[in-house]
Amino acid sequence: MVTETESDQLEAERAYLRRIQAAHAKHLRAARLTAERLAAEAAEATEDGIRDLYDEDAEADAAVAAALVRQFADRAMHAYRRVNELEAMGQALAFGYTSDDAGQRVNVGRLSVIDGEQALLVDWRAEAAVPFYRATPLDRLGIERRRHLLYGDGVTSSTTALQSYSDEVFGLGVLEAGNGLRGEAALLASVTAPTEAQMRSVVATIQAEQDAVIRAPSNKPLVVQGGPGTGKTVVALHRAAYLLYDQRADLSETGVLVVGPTNEFLGYIRGVLPSLGETGVVSVTVAKLFPGVLLGLHDPPEVAEIKGRATMADLLARAVADRQRRPVADLRVYYGSRRVVLPQTDLEALFDRSLRHPSHNEGARAFREGVIEALSAAVYSPSFDNLTDANETFASSVDVRRFLLRHWPHLTAEQALNDLLGSRALLASAGRVSALTAAEVASLFRPRTSEAELDTIRWSEADIPLLDELEHLLGGGAIDELDERDVERDEADEFELADAVIESGDPVDSGASDGDVVADDGGPGDHAVVGDLRAGDPADELDDLGLDDPVFGERIYYESSPIGPDPTAPSDGEVAL
Repeated sequence: MVTETESDQLEAERAYLRRIQAAHAKHLRAARLTAERLAAEAAEATEDGIRDLYDEDAEADAAVAAALVRQFADRAMHAYRRVNELEAMGQALAFGYTSDDAGQRVNVGRLSVIDGEQALLVDWRAEAAVPFYRATPLDRLGIERRRHLLYGDGVTSSTTALQSYSDEVFGLGVLEAGNGLRGEAALLASVTAPTEAQMRSVVATIQAEQDAVIRAPSNKPLVVQGGPGTGKTVVALHRAAYLLYDQRADLSETGVLVVGPTNEFLGYIRGVLPSLGETGVVSVTVAKLFPGVLLGLHDPPEVAEIKGRATMADLLARAVADRQRRPVADLRVYYGSRRVVLPQTDLEALFDRSLRHPSHNEGARAFREGVIEALSAAVYSPSFDNLTDANETFASSVDVRRFLLRHWPHLTAEQALNDLLGSRALLASAGRVSALTAAEVASLFRPRTSEAELDTIRWSEADIPLLDELEHLLGGGAIDELDERDVERDEADEFELADAVIESGDPVDSGASDGDVVADDGGPGDHAVVGDLRAGDPADELDDLGLDDPVFGERIYYESSPIGPDPTAPSDGEVAL
């Protein structure tokens, strides 16, 4: 039976909630008006500046006007997102409050609600809300009482309005007052609530141990583990909401990605974050981590299991590093009738400088630009002012492009994985740094798809995390019209050339490249070893060939010691740098 004191307190809580709801409704109306005004301004700006969006690359004034159009549009979209967030809060805004020894009350809820100079409600993620979740009898954090508000669920009760409250007391003064305290009813109500079609937020009843996980520092990875039904998922989701609040500026552009095992699982949890005031979260399954590719290939279960191991990250990192091959010979190209030689020492200096870049493709672009600039500088004549012509000539030179393709190609994630899985030699080299056995590395091999068909290739679900990791390692980035890979992957494909050289046993520089390993002298007696490398145990063969150095591929056909005159001696019409 409810005592008079309890009834009075319950009515006082309801009156306070009405005040919170009135202030929240006022904020929501103001947000809607702001969104409508900004939308009108954006529409007007877009109508006036539509031409500028097309002409911004041609005229400076148009570029400024186009930037303003985008700014108006961004502000309008942000305002409407804010309206959606406020509307998603529902009616049960407050979870409860704490009161300290001085009687100061801090109300905690889904969001902060300010009325004039008074904070009626404090966002649950704010620092001021920590005692509401962390206080214990042994460490009460300066509070005397913690009260949880209990609402109807609309299922077992006919309403969702406030029905009762639950108190936890940490100060003797409150106990002596004898004012109808009610124990851990909030937690018990949450535990015994009926199961629903979607996961619910537990933000009102977060326990101290859970709060420690939610608010843990973000400067290192955090793993939440436990048995089934222990709340791992819901705590992780609340942590995502906390990070979006605590580090809003840092995460405003990148956001938070939630990866789930199935679409059914994502559907089950989809309501939690919006109910916590966060809509800037993307939820995907593992198969959707890498957009824009076609699925449909089915790996054998044992191969899919291997691809899912953590050591594959080491293998992929080595595979990317293997595509950065230090030059071991001079580069010779023609500028008109003049033969230009870029010495190996200069090439190595450019190579080392490019290694400073954080991603593979940034380094590839720097190496390409450095090589072209060095060649252009060698033939530049102030009398003819031919620097632009030289740059364009060397940028489009087939010899330069082949050189760059062999030593540091610009790669997409799809190209890199297709190349890796389609070359036993590349797999064997990359596999040496992983925890995989030679047999496990060999099982990853599958026939390589030609470059012309790469857009239509079917990938397996186990490939998607590998593509995602490669995208990070490579650094993405589009290839411009003068880049090196746009003409090499049709008839003169690097791997097709490699296979042709292995089959013919031809030691001459005929364009062989990735993965074609030979002995140092490049003599005909070593060609059988190369054939064994492709057909036998890749890892063992690599060890036998002495390729323990970090740069795989220094011993490849076109860099083998040639038979005949010394190629380093300048010939007629040759420009030596």
